[in-house]
Amino acid sequence: MSLSTSLPADLPWNDQHAFLLLDGATEPNLLERLKQHDPGVSTIALFDTTSFTELREISPLLVTIEHPDAAIFQFFCEHAHEEWGVLLFSAEPAHGVAQHLRKLLTVEMPEGLPVMLRLADAAVARVLFGSNDARLSGPLSCVVTADCVGTNWHRHQPQPRLVEHPDLPTPYRLSAQQNSALDHADQRRALIELDAHLLSYFPTHHGGETLAQRWPRLEQLLQQALALGLSSKSDLFFYANAMAALDGSTPEQHSHIHRLLHTPSLQSPGERVVLAAQLAHQWTTQRSRS
Repeated sequence: MSLSTSLPADLPWNDQHAFLLLDGATEPNLLERLKQHDPGVSTIALFDTTSFTELREISPLLVTIEHPDAAIFQFFCEHAHEEWGVLLFSAEPAHGVAQHLRKLLTVEMPEGLPVMLRLADAAVARVLFGSNDARLSGPLSCVVTADCVGTNWHRHQPQPRLVEHPDLPTPYRLSAQQNSALDHADQRRALIELDAHLLSYFPTHHGGETLAQRWPRLEQLLQQALALGLSSKSDLFFYANAMAALDGSTPEQHSHIHRLLHTPSLQSPGERVVLAAQLAHQWTTQRSRS
């Protein structure tokens, strides 16, 4: 099934305003690319009129979509698997939707520390607008997000509200459950990026025709890395590099690398995994020459 052809049925195109929320930080020169499809495209940069104004070039963009056949919407569907955009519907026009979304650019963690959200990331949007707090949805009547792992779409519609547009406190403080779900979304994004990395550099050692088929292996790599005390995305990538380079070998052939990864020393786990990846690359190079 293709994400570009499997949108949920009965979306409120005729009854509501339709918008795309696109991530300007993930997609370079986003506004220029949109204008290539529609020179008259109507957009609002969420960073405008906020403390992030100087970062306008990488601002999330709220894009008005007149109908599902619009060129920009087709562009979005073609890239939906990259998960740097969200489809929104609202009875309110763009200005009201932008005002609400700006309140969620920065939220507080449960302990009160501020954190910036990537609102246009599909996984982040699923956490926020799929929660039971109707205040997060505000004027939004429907939120549609792509899932590149399951190759499907998720449709989120807020529960009926007792009052119209409940006030959203600013800053909004995440619950422990929401914070945990956002951490999981960050891990998921890291695995999606890791998948692309492994396909580029280790295509013969990263099996499976689809991301869904490769996903269990990616999760296994993450759990193994965490068990070794490796917590950052760069640590995960170095660990995956080492494992991919050593794929097909026996433990006896690289026991020194195994000891390096699993034996505590004065070096941090992050320092040891960088060295392990270097040694694994050297071992692979030497084997290919012999």
